[in-house]
Amino acid sequence: MREPKIRRLWSWTCSFLILAAGVGGFTALIVFVHPHEKVAISDANLTHFELAASQTTLFYNLSFTMKIHKYFHASYRDMEVDCYYNNKNFDSRKLGDLKLKAWRTRLLNLTSNGNSTIDLGSNGVSAFKRSNETGFFDLEIRLIGKRITYDENGDDDVKKLSYQCKLRLELVKSHNSTTQGNFKPVKCH
Repeated sequence: MREPKIRRLWSWTCSFLILAAGVGGFTALIVFVHPHEKVAISDANLTHFELAASQTTLFYNLSFTMKIHKYFHASYRDMEVDCYYNNKNFDSRKLGDLKLKAWRTRLLNLTSNGNSTIDLGSNGVSAFKRSNETGFFDLEIRLIGKRITYDENGDDDVKKLSYQCKLRLELVKSHNSTTQGNFKPVKCH
């Protein structure tokens, strides 16, 4: 009679150990592989994007909402958002320092408007003219800075932060246009 009880006990013990190893492995995978944050552009509008006759001055009006979702508590330093067209930076915004608690989302509503001296080169000017004909422009928004997390000893762990958001935006010339609101959120990598 004792042997079946010992076998059952051994079977339950083995099952428990296998389950515990699986849960531990899954937890380790989440902690070490899961990204610290998710960054996305949830909304964007381009209402003015014009290259001057000199082809060295870009006039623009771009507004967008960047969403940062944090999984673990961290602070951010020297945060900056840069706007690019044809790999040329046409606007930069300093965001300063941010703090985000775990499982929180921060929305950044940003507007970039004005003019910028930009050297697109002949290929870039040709690409601009083609985009102007179609009414769609490929822009890139970059978020850069430093992520500071804290270990169990209270020591700072500083890592560079860099995300790129590739946008294909239709130039909206009228606030009454039906193209506004057709923006699909873009994940940043």
